[in-house]
Amino acid sequence: MIEFIPQLPETRIASFVRIRRERNLPIPGEVSGAVGMRIGAQDVLARAYPPKQRRALSLTRVIGVREADVPKRLLKQVGDPVEAREIIIAKPITLGVQRLVYRAPEAGQISAIQGSWMILDVYGPPYDVPALYRGTIVTVTPRQGGIVEAQGALMQGAWGSGKENVGVIKWFGKSPSAILDADVMEADVRGSILISGGGITAAGLDRANELQAAGIVVGSLDPELRGRALRSNLAVLVTEGFGSKPMSTPVFELLNALNGQEAAINAHYQPRGKNATRPELFVPLVVSRMQQSDETAESKRPAVGPATRVRGICEPNLGRAGTLPADFVLKWIATEGGMQIPGIEVEWQDIPGEHEIVPWTNLELIG
Repeated sequence: MIEFIPQLPETRIASFVRIRRERNLPIPGEVSGAVGMRIGAQDVLARAYPPKQRRALSLTRVIGVREADVPKRLLKQVGDPVEAREIIIAKPITLGVQRLVYRAPEAGQISAIQGSWMILDVYGPPYDVPALYRGTIVTVTPRQGGIVEAQGALMQGAWGSGKENVGVIKWFGKSPSAILDADVMEADVRGSILISGGGITAAGLDRANELQAAGIVVGSLDPELRGRALRSNLAVLVTEGFGSKPMSTPVFELLNALNGQEAAINAHYQPRGKNATRPELFVPLVVSRMQQSDETAESKRPAVGPATRVRGICEPNLGRAGTLPADFVLKWIATEGGMQIPGIEVEWQDIPGEHEIVPWTNLELIG
């Protein structure tokens, strides 16, 4: 018997959770939300204008003034934003009746002025950060973004293609091992999140990208399709891993219950480091069903104990779901190499009544 309980990794698969997610710009910009404001999934929370190019302008040449007169003729200073055709510098002519002006060639920001030279950072296309999660803004960081709190169903996966989108869940196939192919997709998949229990073919991935689907959720993905998924415009989320594994029962049942609902798919995946993140699919509750709470954090992770739901993360039980026994006791079990490792008896869900002692490190919490 083992008196201490080692920590287990966790995958959130739940029909109701409260989450908080940071939504920040990669560079300083403008935040359009305020604390306490309700925000939609596709509403812009923050916007930035990345510089497209840097232009050096000689003010003495463009307007014909002496370098010593430049400071008193300037209408804009370092750090000021300028719109296209907005006047930057002007000087009077014809006895002050008229004036000669120089206008900004494009929208941008003045980054430096030295002598008669000015550096103008020309804006590129705007970079928007949508809320993605329909909910309430609970924190705002000026010029960066904020934190959105949302309530709803959450499913975390094992791998993602690094993109995000919003769409309506559309199921293909009725079994956890169904494969999604191109011939079952019609034009109505545009803007939808396509879900298939088993996986997807190369033709199916290309067809979904061509029809502009919002995203794809599959149980597993052929390793040879990883590069194709990364190059596509699709947010691809894999629930179990690479290979040919069917979708695990808890994930399959939850996503089936959510068919036809609007969801946010966030396929950003960072397995290590302080910014580690898991790909996830989130279905928000309608406002009328949201619960009021004074809590200042998201829902707590499930505690390890009797009847806790777990899932295998290694062969031969990869993806299998089960529960811990009522008489929760960790035991030492011997490996083939003669080592002693902690193990626990698990009742698997796919075969009712089947009990098996499984190494503790081969399990994860779900819930």
